[in-house]
This record gives sequence, structure tokens and C-alpha cells, in this order.
Amino acid sequence: MDAKTGDLRRKAAGGTFCIIPYCHPDYSWTHHREWHEERYAVSFCDALDLMAQHPEFRFIAEPWIDHVVPFLQRCPDRVEELRDRLNSGQMGVKAFTLTSPRPTTCPDETFIRNMTIGRELYSDFAPEADLTVMACPDVGIGHSQMPQLVKLAGGLLYRGWRSDSALSAKGVPREFRWRGLDGTEMLTSRGTYGGLHTADSVPDDFRDRWEELVARLLEGEIGGAMDNSSAKTWWVPQGMDDARPLRGHPTDKPIPLMEFIAEWNAREQSKMVLCTPEEYRKRLQQERRVPLWDGVLDPVDVAYNSGWHGSRGLWRLRQELDGAMIVAERVFAQARLAGCEGIPGPGELRELWIETVRVSSHAQQWAFDKDWEWLIDGARRTLRRAKDETDAAITRLSGAGRQSGNRRPLVLYNPLPYEREEIVEVPWVQPRLDAPGYSVTDAAGKEAELQTGECSGECWGGSLVEAPLIFRATVPAMGYSVYTVGDGPAAAGTAPPEDGVLDNGALSIRVDGRGLQEVVDKASGTTWQAPRGSSIGDCRLFEMGPGVLHIGPITGELGAREGTGSWVCCGPIRWVYRWEADLHGHQVRQDIIIDRGARHIDLRTRVFCAGTNGFFALCFEPPVRGKLRTDIPFGVEPRELADEPYAHSMPPGYQNIERHREHQFWGRSFASLTDMTRGVSIITLDGDKYWTYDEASGTLRHILFTALQEARGYWEEWTTRDRLALGWHEFCHRIVLHDSGWRDADICGASDRARLPLRAVKPVGPAAPPAVPPGDQLAIWPPSVRLSAFYEVQEGYVLRVYESLGRPAEAAIMVPEGLANPIRTDLNLEPVVAAVELEGRALTLMLEPWQIATVLLTKA
Repeated sequence: MDAKTGDLRRKAAGGTFCIIPYCHPDYSWTHHREWHEERYAVSFCDALDLMAQHPEFRFIAEPWIDHVVPFLQRCPDRVEELRDRLNSGQMGVKAFTLTSPRPTTCPDETFIRNMTIGRELYSDFAPEADLTVMACPDVGIGHSQMPQLVKLAGGLLYRGWRSDSALSAKGVPREFRWRGLDGTEMLTSRGTYGGLHTADSVPDDFRDRWEELVARLLEGEIGGAMDNSSAKTWWVPQGMDDARPLRGHPTDKPIPLMEFIAEWNAREQSKMVLCTPEEYRKRLQQERRVPLWDGVLDPVDVAYNSGWHGSRGLWRLRQELDGAMIVAERVFAQARLAGCEGIPGPGELRELWIETVRVSSHAQQWAFDKDWEWLIDGARRTLRRAKDETDAAITRLSGAGRQSGNRRPLVLYNPLPYEREEIVEVPWVQPRLDAPGYSVTDAAGKEAELQTGECSGECWGGSLVEAPLIFRATVPAMGYSVYTVGDGPAAAGTAPPEDGVLDNGALSIRVDGRGLQEVVDKASGTTWQAPRGSSIGDCRLFEMGPGVLHIGPITGELGAREGTGSWVCCGPIRWVYRWEADLHGHQVRQDIIIDRGARHIDLRTRVFCAGTNGFFALCFEPPVRGKLRTDIPFGVEPRELADEPYAHSMPPGYQNIERHREHQFWGRSFASLTDMTRGVSIITLDGDKYWTYDEASGTLRHILFTALQEARGYWEEWTTRDRLALGWHEFCHRIVLHDSGWRDADICGASDRARLPLRAVKPVGPAAPPAVPPGDQLAIWPPSVRLSAFYEVQEGYVLRVYESLGRPAEAAIMVPEGLANPIRTDLNLEPVVAAVELEGRALTLMLEPWQIATVLLTKA
């Protein structure tokens, strides 16, 4: 026995290795989904057979849709057996969720519904099952609001994994109490689900090779469980992706693990026991000393999958679905409270959420062609239904309808809980070619200042056929405003700004055929100039060599050649400058959009990818150096990357596959740099979550999408061809200049307004009396209290808010008419002890910094 093995044996003495058998359900990895589903049915049947033979055997279920449903569908004769094993605790549940999403990239409410609906289905199936362990298998460990979210979802232990090597390099314990952003502490365990799964991991002649085998295991899989651990209870996985219980990969050869465990317990000074996650949790809770980790664990997450498939990727579709669903359920709740008929109720809403969550599971980017088409088709049908039903409900709320004649109604709905006065751009058509222009009037008959945007489609001899309406609108909190549009005079022509220089009142902007060249912010005095030969918000291609999971070293950074530009919209409310250029065989077209009086600039970037191996990114060299912050679900975290370990600074191996892009970090919707006297924030309206920031050069990049070359000669050849990312892709960003930090500049609110714009509905059909008056319907003060959800359930109506600045707040909420009996609850609508008051429509509650609060109300 060598010294290292001896040290590990002494460390293990008196401790317990909890052997937890797995069959981890990667949704799609190396095979068609049908193979996965059949495999899970076989695996569960194997586990049930072993449980009947060996009362001490344990097994675990993972997400309901991914893992359990395939068994229920294929083995109806054994459903009761599974139910009995879950109720008895012999079968454990590692993730009481619908699917297994990435917590850093899964949208906020989608992540919550994944837990709450998954828990409901598990509880309905096996009411006595222990659902106290929450896990996100095979993905990044998550953000600093995970402890609060897991606790509110009913978890007592959280299990995470990636990035294992980086977390160990940072000194993160193997078992710890994780104190999250709001101060919630959650017992947490980290580590892989793979281990003891190869055909020779426990050979048949293990007794004859005992010392050799013990040394190998202690220096490998079993010893790895003790890495960075001060506990005497260790989680040791047995299994892997799609594993059959107690069988080795890749031959399904039986592993004599039961006999090996008995021999270990007879010969070693440590113990081994087969455990479920819940049994492990109970053992770990008995430990006297579990260290504390405060705050951020992983600001980097994974480099692979970033922007896969471009704007047609699942990451984009998931964001669109979440946004559509949170608006839909708000409108549905308002309409049903007002007595509107034909509005989807709680049951239909739940089914829409299940379909929304279905496409959020990890590993789906690698789906084979037919599985990919099935996923995308279902998600798009769900998205269309949510949007169509929302527009119909908004129409019923407003009562607006059509009559013959030249004035048509336009309803603007505000999905946010405060009044908004904003410039809107609404596509509009003119069927009568002799009409010179448009006029827009509000409900009081006051005519709005109007500008028409760039014409689309055929102009028919210069007639105004299709041109968007651009005007300033005011819409009450979670309410609507009705405008009417009719004929009007032709819009007066406005000369383009001279020399490419525009002053909008707040900013001075200079553009040319290479894009946005200079911005001067009058309030802060900040001057931002583009690097020579580049632009502010420049789209560049970063070519890559081969690498782990397609993340190879950058072999070239390519910018666009000199292009051409022109003003396509010239005020007086909105200006749009468009430039386009060749990008080394690809094409880039960018619109620079400036509104009168605004301290922000919008960029709409379109990229035509002709095929490459690399990623496209929007690049900024901000004039501000300082603290970097980004939002996360329900909060904001610092991004201090200087001391973060990346892949090349750590030993190679399967535990080090995540951080192969240096300077990477992740963020929910914005990256903000401030020196506390002035700042610059970049909001992505529809992009993926991954950025890089090189502090030395001051370069900030938002990764738009990754394009990969055709696979040949191995299993990825069968995955979706959308991975090539051929064709056009579009992305929208907002540059915000401010003279303070992100808090005082209300960047969280700016992100909400950019990502949840005023919704335009063009009613058809007859008019009716409005279901609710056109005033504030649900209003919240102060602005630091943000609305996460408002929706109907069988028990009543759910309101969820959270504090977003890290400061205590007394929330004053005006709820819709007809609600009563407020009760503070957790995410599962179980009551919690916390004060809430309702007088008339005025609801008040106290929020601690970063606290998430859910309130259940009933119909009066």
C-alpha cells in the first residue's frame, strides 16, 4: 500500500460511503429518443427486480417527463410496483422536477414551474414519497438564489455538479451549507452522477485483488467523493448516462456490487451502504460540522452549447415561450376575474406550462433530426397558442372591435405593474392606395404626434401600403390603452442628419458605413469612441480549432470590411441608420436605432452565416472600467473573473470540460460596468446567456451564436443540421448610458421594459363593453419590487414578487378588483408564517433584500 492510499484509507476510517445507484436520463445523447425511452423502461424494471430480491438495494428516479413517463407508458403492468417502492422509500427521487434544465439559462418562471408541477405529479403518483432532495443533474450548479428557490420548493438538500474541477480549485467544499443572496442557507452536496459503472470497476475476482482494487478506488471514484470534504458521510454515485442498475458500461455485464459492499464492510474501517438521496440527506444532517459557503459559486457556467443553432435554437425558443407564458397567464387571470368567457383556465394553463418546460431539458441540443423536429414543432405550436389566446383575451378586456370605415382600433397592453410612457412601433397596413398617410388618436380623441417607419413590401407606385406607426403611447399598469388609426396627411419628409452626426437631446451620435463610431452622453460627460476600423457593438467572427465539446482555441478574430450605410428612418421621433458589410464570406447588417430624448441606443444585428466553425459575438470596448455586475434569476451578482480558474489552468479530464473559453461569464439579461460615477449597461433583448469580459483590454463580448461544421464518422452525424447555423440570424441589444451604478440607473427595470414591451393587438370582430376600465389593474411600488407572476390556480390567484436591489422594501401593491383573503405561501402554495395585509385593493407586505414572496388570494 503506497502512502497516498494509506492517507486516504485513514481519512475514510470511521466514515460512511453512501452508494447511490443511478440511471441518468440525458434527454438525447448518442441515440434517438426512442432508444432512451426504451432503455429507461428496462432500467426501472431491472431496479424493481433487484429490490424484490434484495431489500437493501436502492435506486433513484430523476425528472418526471425525462425519466419516469417512459416507464409508465411502456410497463403499465408494473406501475403499482414502482408506486409502492417510491412510497416505501426504497426508490428515491433525486430531482422532483418535470425535466432537468440548466439553472443558469432556464428562464425564471419556467424553472419554478418545472419544480412545482414536477412535485405535484410525483406527489399525486406516490403521496408518501420523500421529496426533500432537489437536484440539477449534469448541469452547472447554479446561481446564488438557488438556496432560496430550493427551500421555497420544499427541498432540504440541493445536489449540484458542474464545474467540478473549478469548484474544487476554488476550495468549494464537497458538502456545505450554501448561504444564498437573500441569506437562506441550504444544505448542499456537489459531485458527478457517474461512477463504478465500467465493466472492470468491481471485477468478479475482487476478493483476490483486494488491495489493488481498494487503492484504485480510493485514488479514483471513491476517493473523489472525499475531495475537499470535512464530513464523514460521502455521496458515491454508481451508474452513468442511461445505465442499467448494477451493470457495467458498455456491455451491460453484471457488477457484483452487493457482494463487494459486504466484503468492504467486513475488511475496511469505513463503511459502505446503499442509499437514496433522501437517506443520504438524513445522514448528512447528523454531521456536526458542515462548512458554510457564502454567495456566488459559479459565475462562468459551461462554454459548450452557447448559442447553438443561432436564432432558431432551443435557447431562443425557451425564452420566447417563457415570456409568452408569463404575459398570457397575467392576461388570462385579469380576464377571468372580470368574468370574460372563453379564457383558458388553470387546467389549460398548466398544460401549456408543461409543454413549455418540456423543451427546457438539458442535452436536447444534441437531438437527432426527427426528435429535433418533434421538439421544435411542439414548442412552436405552444408558443402560437399562448400568443393567440393572449391577444384574444386582451381584446375581450378592452371591448375594442371593428366597424366598416377608415378608422381601426389599436389596443396596447402593458404587462408590467407600473404605468409606461414609451415610443412604440406598430406594423400597419393601408389597403386604400389613395390615402396620403395616417392619424393616430387616443381614447380622449387627442391626436398623437406620428411618424411612419420604413416601408416593407411592394410600394405600388410610391403609395403608403405597409409602414409601421411610430408614436409615443401611455399605458396604465398592467392595463390597456385604446387608440384608433385612420387616414391623415402624408408624413413630412425629414432630411438625414448631416455628416452622420445626430443629436437626440440626450446623446450625440456619429455613424458611418462601418457602424456606430461615437456616442457622447451629455448628462455624464462620457465620450465613447469605437476602435479604429471597428464600431461600438461590432459583430465579429471568432474562428475556432478543435476542442472539448466543440469549444476549441480561437484561431482568428475577424471583423467586417468597410461597408455602406444610410439613414432609413429620419425622425422626428425615431432615427434608424443601417449599415451592412461583408464579413469574410458571411454578411452583417446592423440597424442603429435612436429615439428622441433617450439615453439608450438600440442595435438590431442580422448575420448571414454561410458556414464556419466558430462563434459570432457583439463586441464592445466600453469607456468605463469598474465593477462588473449581471442579473441572475431573481437577483444580481458580481462578476469578478480575475481569479476564476479556467480549463487550461486545471488538469485535463472529464471533470474539466466546462470552462474552455477564457474570460467567459453568464448573465440573465444584462452586463453592467460602473465606476460608481458613470456606467454603461448592455441589455440583450433576445440573446443567449453567455458573455466574455477581458479586464486587461476592457473588451466585453456577448456571444450571439455558435456555428459548427458537419460531423462525419461518429454519432453526431445524426444530430440536427440546425447545428450548422446556416442562414440569417437576428439579435437585439440596448446600450444604456448612465451616471451612476446599476441600482440608481434602474437597469433591472430597463431590462424588463426592453424584454417585455407594450403589446400591440389589432382587434377584429364586433365591439363590446370593456370588461375592465382602461386604468391601472395591478400596480406595484416601489420599483425595486418586481413582478414575477400573476396567475389563476384552482385555489385562487397567485401573485409572486421579489426585491431586486438588495434593500429592504415595503411593497405596496394594488391588486385587481375582486380579490380577498391573502396568504403568504411557498412556491407550492403551502402557507408560511409571514405578514401580509389587504385593505380594499391595497395589499402590503415587507420584503427583505432579494426575497421572493408568493401570495395566494381568493376571489371575493
